[in-house]
Amino acid sequence: MSVQKIKAKHAEEEGLPRNRYCRNCGALCCKDLSMAIGKPANKKEIEELKWQLQFDAIKVYIRKRRWYQLVESKCMYLSRDNRCTIYDKRPDKCREHNPPDCEYFGKFYDVIFTSPDELNRYFKREKRKRKRK
Repeated sequence: MSVQKIKAKHAEEEGLPRNRYCRNCGALCCKDLSMAIGKPANKKEIEELKWQLQFDAIKVYIRKRRWYQLVESKCMYLSRDNRCTIYDKRPDKCREHNPPDCEYFGKFYDVIFTSPDELNRYFKREKRKRKRK
């Protein structure tokens, strides 16, 4: 086990954040929900994503060629001072979230879509790229 993993495990056993950066970030990871999704493979799936992007809390992004849906909504267990009220019992997904794959460090995506129009433009560009090949 690496020294970093040992320190993280010890910090967690002591009830401290796994990483020193967590103390300063304002709980960004607790203010959105990111879920892996498949790349839309046909017109119906593209239309479904476009429909979802009509909602202001929904975004879609691509990171390392994988697609994700991002729902911007605060965790019900986050206190007003941005602390987890169930820290000792938090889900494994929360325990696994760790820098550098974190919003605190800036851009966590390669491409992000916030509207149906942005998704349309992306697929038009991709179609032109395929035609050139």
